[in-house]
Parts: sequence; C-alpha cells; structure tokens
Amino acid sequence: MAWLALGAVVTVAGYWPSAHAVFAAAGGPGSAGWTGAWARGVLAGARSSEPVGQAVLDYLFSVVNLAIAAALWWHGRRDRTARLLTVAMVGSAAAFNLQAHADISVVEAAFRVPAAVWWVVLVLLHGVGGVAYVVALTLFPTGRWDIGGPARWLAGAAVGGCVAGAPALLAFSAGGHPHPLTFVVFFGTVTPLVGLVAQRHRARHGSTLDVRRQSRLLFTALTMALTLAVVLGAVTVALSWLHVPGLTLYAPMTSDAGSLYEPTALVFWFVRLVFAAIPCALLIVAARTWSWKVERFFGRGLAYPLITVLLGTVFLVLVAGINAIFAGGGGVLAVGLAVLAVAVLFQPLRIQVERLLDRLVYGSTPVPYAVLARVADLSRAAETDHPDLAALAEAVAGGLDASFCRITLRLPDLGDRHHQWPAGAALPAEHVTFPLLHNGERVGAMTVDRTSVTRLTGDRRRLVDDLAGVLGPVLRNSRLGVELADQLRKARRRSEAIAASRRRGVAEMDRERQALERDLHDGAQHHLVALRTAVGLIEHELAHRRPRAARERLGHVVDQVDTTRRVLTDTAAGMFPVTLADRGLLPALAEQFRDVEPAVDLDVDGVVAGRRFPPAVESAVYFACLEAVGNARKHAPGAAVRVRVRAEDRWLAFRITDDGPGFAFGATDLPETHGLHGIGDRTNAVGGTLTVHSAPGAGTTVAGRIPW
Repeated sequence: MAWLALGAVVTVAGYWPSAHAVFAAAGGPGSAGWTGAWARGVLAGARSSEPVGQAVLDYLFSVVNLAIAAALWWHGRRDRTARLLTVAMVGSAAAFNLQAHADISVVEAAFRVPAAVWWVVLVLLHGVGGVAYVVALTLFPTGRWDIGGPARWLAGAAVGGCVAGAPALLAFSAGGHPHPLTFVVFFGTVTPLVGLVAQRHRARHGSTLDVRRQSRLLFTALTMALTLAVVLGAVTVALSWLHVPGLTLYAPMTSDAGSLYEPTALVFWFVRLVFAAIPCALLIVAARTWSWKVERFFGRGLAYPLITVLLGTVFLVLVAGINAIFAGGGGVLAVGLAVLAVAVLFQPLRIQVERLLDRLVYGSTPVPYAVLARVADLSRAAETDHPDLAALAEAVAGGLDASFCRITLRLPDLGDRHHQWPAGAALPAEHVTFPLLHNGERVGAMTVDRTSVTRLTGDRRRLVDDLAGVLGPVLRNSRLGVELADQLRKARRRSEAIAASRRRGVAEMDRERQALERDLHDGAQHHLVALRTAVGLIEHELAHRRPRAARERLGHVVDQVDTTRRVLTDTAAGMFPVTLADRGLLPALAEQFRDVEPAVDLDVDGVVAGRRFPPAVESAVYFACLEAVGNARKHAPGAAVRVRVRAEDRWLAFRITDDGPGFAFGATDLPETHGLHGIGDRTNAVGGTLTVHSAPGAGTTVAGRIPW
C-alpha cells in the first residue's frame, strides 16, 4: 500500500502543476532534512512517470486486485488456495503497477542508495506474488498436492521451474531489460501452462465429481487465457510489422532509453485483466450450489470474448494489411472488406468455438446415435421379461455424462416405482425432471442432475428429447407388464382361495350329508317305520274283517303322519329355510332375529325389502348373516350386533358389526376360524368377496359383496 501511495504521489507531482510547485519549493537548493530529501526524490520520480492515461489504468487494475484480494480473504479464510491467491493479488497490486516503479527513482534520489537494493524489493513482490499464484492454480480446488502418476512429476517440474524462473525473469527485467515483456512471458504463457498441467490430471482423475467439474472449468479458463494471449501476441507482432499505431506501452523503469516505449500494450493489459479475472472465476467455481449455472456462465462468458478477439484480430489485420498494400490509401475499402470478412466468418466461427468450449467444459460424451442405440438394445434385451430400468438409467447417465439418473415408472394403482443409477444415491440438490409420454399419456419421468443437460449447443437438448421419445414406449410396455404380472398374482391368489374354498365346501357338504343321513335315520326314519307298521296292522285288521279295530288304528296313523311331516319339515328347515324360499331375504332375517336376546339391529334398505334376488344370492347373504351373528354371540356375548344389507348398483352388500373385544389377525388372510371360513366359502361360491376388520378393543366388522 505504501509503494502504491508513493507512486500516486509521484503521478500527482508530475501532472498537477500546483503540486509540482509545492514539492519544488520543499526540495529547493536550500532545503535540508527528511522533507527536502523526499521532495527531491518525488521530483526525480516525476520525471520518469508514465503518461497520465496509462497511470490511471494502472491504478485501476491495482484497486481491482486489492478488492479481489479482500473478497478472497473474506470468503476463503480457511481455504489454502484462497489464501495463496490473496497473497498473489496483494503482491501484484504493487508489483505490476508500472507507475509505482517510479518509486525506485524517488528512493535513489532521496537517500542516495543503489537502485539494485530497491530492485530486490520489487523481485520479492513479483516473486512472492507470482509463485503464490502458480501454486494456487496447481492446488485448486482441493488445496492438496493430490496429483498421481506421471502428471505428478510433470506438475512438480513445472512448479519448480516457475519458482526458479520467476526471480530469474524479474532479475532479467531488473537489469534494464523490458519489464512488461517479462510479465507477459511469465503470467501470459508460463503460468497458464503450469495450471493446465495440474488441472488436466485433476479434471480427469479427481476424487469426486465436484473436484473434476471445478478443475474442468479452471482448465477451460486457462486454455482460453493462453489461447487469447498467443493470438494477441501474434496480432501484436503482425500489427507492429505493419506499423499500426497505438500498440506502445511506456515502461519508465527500463534503463535503455530506446526501450521506454514497447509495442506490448495490447498483450500486457490483456494479461493483467486475465490475472485479475482468474481468481474471480475461482470464487464463482467454488460456489458448488450454483455449479450448473457456473458452467453455463463459463461457457457463454468464454465463448463470446474469444469470438470477439478472433474477429477483432481478423478485422485489424485485414484493415492494416489492405492499407499497407495501398500505401495507406485503403480507407473505406479496407474497412468494408474487413467488415464483410467478419460478417462471413461470424456464424461458422461461433459454432466451432461453442463446440470447442462445450467439449472443454463438459467433456466428451458419446455421440447421440450411440446413446440411443444403447438404450434401444437394453429395451429389447429381454423378450419375455420387463426391460431392466436400472440398466437403462445407467445407460442414460453415461450418454448424458450425468452423475445421477432416475427413471420413474408411473403406476396409478400400484404406486410409482423408481429405478436409478447409482443405486442408493441421494437426489441431487440441482436436478431437472423430464416427463416421459406415450400417445400423450404420462407414463413416467426421467430425472438427471442439471449440469448434465446444461450445454452451449443444442445437441444435448435434442438428445434428451430423443431419449424421452425412446423411453416413453419402453415405460408404457413396462407398465403393462407390471400390471399384467400384478393381475396374474391376484388371479393366482384368487384361484388358490377358490380352490381352498371348494375343498372346504366339499368337506362341509360331506359333513352336512352325514348329518342329514343321521337326522333322517334317527328321526324321520323311525317315524316312517312306525307309520309303515301301523298301515300293516290296519291291513291285517281289514283282512280279518275287523273294521272297528281298523278304524281305531287309522286315527293313530293320522297322528303319526302329522308327526312325521313335522319331523321332515324341521329337517328340511335346517338345509334351507322355508320363509326364505317363499317370502324373500328380509322376512327370513326378521324371523330369525325376532325373539333373540339381546336384540339384533336389522337395517335393510327399501330396494332389498321390495324385491327378490336370485336364490343363490339370497341364500349366501342369509347364511352369511346368520353365521356372522352366531360368531358374535359366541365370541362377544352381550355385545350389540347390527346387521345391514344394501343393494349397491349390481351388488348385494352386507355388513355385520359388533362392539365386542375384537381380535388381531393378518392383513391378508381370514382368521383361522371355522365360522369365518364358512362365510368366505359361501360368498366365494357365488363370485362375491369378504373382508374382516377387527382389532383388540375395537370390535369386529364382517363385510361382503355379492354380484346379482
């Protein structure tokens, strides 16, 4: 800061007459002491000041360097790379200020010390700042020397050469040789080359995706800086050879009077600009939450300056060349031809530059046809099974150079299914989702990290659209396959349930047959045998001409016939209630629940009460309600029971609820109780469904639906 301040004082004394008069009075012939010495030194330095416009530009760059240093220190106090760049920017703010080099004359004149002593100070400023800058570019972004393989030795040799070469070049400059030229050589070519060696390896083999991405961005920026420096150097040589004015740079520290004006202004100011811009770029690159935007910014931010410089070079060289051919008389013709050439070259040059930067920033990726072919092959890989969507996600990620890819299969009835690569990876904070459609219907989605689809050219968006077009039918077929498999599983479970129900039904019918045989044998058969015996006795009496006795026995036969009829009626009622057959479902249920205690709450809607249903349906509902109420009476004595029957569209629905203690059972199977399985068998036999809901302390609900 003192070095810059002294240079500013020298500038003021050199170009502000009143200030010059003040210093002249203070350092006159009769002056003595420190004040006079400093005044004489400032006047001596003012004689070697650079032009005022160049001095203002110099100090503008110095202020920018200091501001960048403050930003680096504030935002990266714990980052080694940021600390090194802070040192570099602070040192360069004074070391690369050509006006501040007039301070050498000030000190030499004021204190009569050899200039070589003060050149040591300049070498330290240049050397420390330059070496810190080179090491920072080498260590970014990890802050560690984590380069392996041959690149480690190459990068080490490059850094070592810079450490030794910086003082050598600056000492060469201190010996009276052109100082701006050494600055351009070191910071315009050597420094970017060293950074490229280190960042090229880290961009390919970095430990994480963020490290590789940030290194790739810095590699791109350094490549463009080196390219522009070389182009501007060639332009400088060409324009200097053509004697184009405006390229000279005043170098007041050069001892050779013939070298005070060097034709290096174009390259020198550009290198100073790049020297300050690279740390700003590193600050932006390090903001990982904005990585995709940073890459987009870098692509556009590097493409158009490069296009501008290249086209500007073409314009200047053409104008200068045509003027040289016509001995300065080209005039409007030279400008017109140059403008025409720039207009013709703009579009093809823009396309080529964007493709080059796209490759540098985002890396090389497979051609779109190869990506689509790979996805198509995986889609057809299995003719009988569904495509491996996880493998498809990996193929899409490889084609887009993405760090994450998720393919979502939309299943409205079964819930969406996600297949992603890498497996188990978390969804990136910055991601983008593309819908996958088939005939206008959304069948899924594809999600990738945003960086993978952020490109300078339109090829990537077209590739994404093509991938979405290919994946749409694939996901549609996968969804049909998943739904078909689910329906097959349900049908298999249904068939197994029906088979088990039929087995139980056969066993139940066998038991009922045996019970019926027993009832007929023990009840009706006894009465029928007695009735036959009575008829035989009547026949005997009539054969022996005893009509009175036959008449008496006939009265007993009538009583026995009535008894036998009642027995047969009761037996038949156990199989199918007469009231149900004659009058319908509501009267049969009402008759069964009329006198039971505690009372059953029977709720039947008007549709059920006012019409008849197929006998099989009425029988299934009737016996299901009786069995469910019987279970409630058995397992929850005293609980309130409600029976509800409703006609719903083409279904006859029934629900039996109780407020008993309830019980626990699996979510898919009926409890292992004979009664509930019997109800399930009856409903399954007529195409119905049965569900049971119960929990300890929450009562039990048995609900079924039977089509009619």
